Amino acid sequence: MRSIAHLNITGFRAAVSALSDISLRGRPFVIAGGTGGRAVAWDVSPQAMREGVTPGMDLSVARRLVKDLAVTPPDTEAYAKANALIEKIIDRYAPAWQNDGAGNIYLDITGTHRLFGPAPDCVCHIQNEILDDLKIEAAGAAGTNKLVCKVATRTIRPEGLIEVRAGDEPGFLFHQDVTLLPGIGPSILKTIRITGFREAGELASLTSGEALSLFGKKGVILRDNARGIDSSPVASPSGRKIKTGADFCEDVIDEEVIMGAIASICEHAGLEMRKEKLGTSTVNLSVMYTDGVTAEGTEKTKRLFVLDSDIISAAKKLYRKIIVRRIRIKSLCLSLEGLFPLTYEPDLFEPEAEAKSRSLQIAVDTIQERYGQGSVTRALVMKSRSHSRRRSIPARYG
Repeated sequence: MRSIAHLNITGFRAAVSALSDISLRGRPFVIAGGTGGRAVAWDVSPQAMREGVTPGMDLSVARRLVKDLAVTPPDTEAYAKANALIEKIIDRYAPAWQNDGAGNIYLDITGTHRLFGPAPDCVCHIQNEILDDLKIEAAGAAGTNKLVCKVATRTIRPEGLIEVRAGDEPGFLFHQDVTLLPGIGPSILKTIRITGFREAGELASLTSGEALSLFGKKGVILRDNARGIDSSPVASPSGRKIKTGADFCEDVIDEEVIMGAIASICEHAGLEMRKEKLGTSTVNLSVMYTDGVTAEGTEKTKRLFVLDSDIISAAKKLYRKIIVRRIRIKSLCLSLEGLFPLTYEPDLFEPEAEAKSRSLQIAVDTIQERYGQGSVTRALVMKSRSHSRRRSIPARYG
């Protein structure tokens, strides 16, 4: 039987900002990438949340709700440092864990009871260490899968500890608000409201045919989620991974600006990858809309991507594949996985065009290593620079 834990830090970015800026403590504030009419709240302090402000809300609306609302810019370096401290703690307790960088952490603690006691005790130890080292409260849950643990922390956040024992999953979920289930976006929520469903148990009682007719091809998955069925693994940090991202100063819909930002983060990740003499076989792209909904996709290749042009092409392809809503974009996240050493020698019969591309890439990398990243870049990237800031996410190596 698996033993899974989840840590949920409500308003993670706001909590970190309050630690570094004393003037924000105890007052309503939001984190926003800009102050213009299109700016939205990226994250919200507990005090602002109690006043009705939510992440993704237009800044103008938030200011009407809270007259003395403070607005602070993102501090990506502080978030990265806080995440590094958290990961250092959880790495001592869990052989496999995954952290989204925004306060949601899953841990697979199967078989660790001899070292740290029962699962709730283990989670409690981690919560206490995070509180001692970072002065941040985290809601914690222990259960048999990620889905149930996620819902459990949502019922008790911003702090506390809850356990859902094996076999109790359906009973625990039955009377929970259906909106607590992961994976319910605006379109599904609209259907749920039409049907009048309010509790997860009502979804759990649907037959496969009823679920398909109401919610389409994802209906059965949604029904199974309501029953507490989830076999998804906790992604282990053992595999090599390079991540980077971009936050837009104000949410954008201009495709040329977005493509420029994609090219920029691909160039950054590609350079970091080639410094380690690696190539990638898997490109992941995640896009966050202005309302907080995330779309993501993966492009895999049988050959290693080494050149920026290949990575950019794959990322652009992914973007056009996953973007199905005409809504402004808040941020982008790129991840290069399936990394392997470049141990090959160039083929003697390598096409001339590919040889020239490889030589050009080496020349560009040499210039950037000498004069700094971004000293040589594409014209498309230059246009996006005034609209976005690149977000560095520490690479993780096994």
